Amino acid sequence: MEQMKMNPWTLSVLLLLAGPLGADPVWHVEYPDSFCVVEGSTATIPCSFTHPAVRRVERVVWSPNHEFCPLNVYNGYDSSIVRTNSRIQYLGDHVRNCTLRIIKTVQRDAATYRFCFQTNAGGYTGKKGVGVNITNGEDVKVRSSVTDNVVKEGGQVTLTCTSACSFHQLDVHWYRNGHALSETGPALHLSYLTNDDAGDYTCSLDSSRQKTSAPWCLLVVEDEDGEDVKVRSSVTDNVVKEGGQVTLTCTSNCSFHRLDVHWYRNGQVLSETGPTLHLSYLTNDDAGNYTCSLDSSGQKTSAPLSLVVVEDEEKSGWRVTVSVVSVLLAVILLLLAGLVFAKRRHAQKKASGVIQKQEVDSKQEAVGASEEVSYATVRFKRNSSRSAPGPEHETVYSEVVR
Repeated sequence: MEQMKMNPWTLSVLLLLAGPLGADPVWHVEYPDSFCVVEGSTATIPCSFTHPAVRRVERVVWSPNHEFCPLNVYNGYDSSIVRTNSRIQYLGDHVRNCTLRIIKTVQRDAATYRFCFQTNAGGYTGKKGVGVNITNGEDVKVRSSVTDNVVKEGGQVTLTCTSACSFHQLDVHWYRNGHALSETGPALHLSYLTNDDAGDYTCSLDSSRQKTSAPWCLLVVEDEDGEDVKVRSSVTDNVVKEGGQVTLTCTSNCSFHRLDVHWYRNGQVLSETGPTLHLSYLTNDDAGNYTCSLDSSGQKTSAPLSLVVVEDEEKSGWRVTVSVVSVLLAVILLLLAGLVFAKRRHAQKKASGVIQKQEVDSKQEAVGASEEVSYATVRFKRNSSRSAPGPEHETVYSEVVR
């Protein structure tokens, strides 16, 4: 079989055409598949591109939601159009760098962005694109490489600004006690710590501080025994009258409004948590030694504060008066009860005497009744031999009742 022969000049032309028209690896755009941006922050999308060295780039374009390079770009970037005060900025060049920055992102910035470039002989579009997602940024937090917020002098700690999306290209700013630090980026590394490094740390996704995290408190102590943690009282002598109130505050060289503060009385954990402990309507049961700890383990615990609860003098005098009056009333009631009892006793005795007298009288009457004498009519007659006396000599005895 005869082999096909090709003119060397024709082969050179075909190889040249295979570059821009075929799958020539020198035509390429590289950027991440997706990109997370917190609303209000400034985001930087990394991008790089390649093209044949013989080509000269004349136009670069970033456009949202366009599969091919558009002629007119309204919501992106076009090097052929001069715009001022645009939130979308091109940080690249016409050689290899195509990085894009979006300032103060808003929800409508969410889209699939594609980069394309045009040369003096053709163009190319990175069709894959990069999906930009916008989150509200409410969950911006500072996380630490230590768990209990306490680091010994000379130690080190790394703070990381976190959210629902990664911050690998976000413009993160750091603050200590509200003052901006020179360090930027999602991670803040602090080493050889001194007491000057202690305080409240926050991170913000841009210099305007619109999306700022909650404070994270860093304590730097000479020793790891928590001596810098103290309990302060709202009363000066730690003595409170019964029924009164007091507020105890766990203090250190930074605020504790976000720390997990636990409270103890006489070593027993209390149900209340937080930097302040408010006690009201005090009784003697509330007296004791109070301590606060920066975590539930109790390893970083303050020195104890002794709270004394004393009786109120006015209330104490009133209680004495009430006690005296109560005793007097009790005595009076006892006397009255004795009089009533005596009267009742006397009445009972009197009634008993009357009853006894009545019984005696009844008995006497019964005896008298038994001694009654009935006299019947008795007639005495003389012997018939004797002369009968006249009526004048007749004696009649009638019944006599005594």
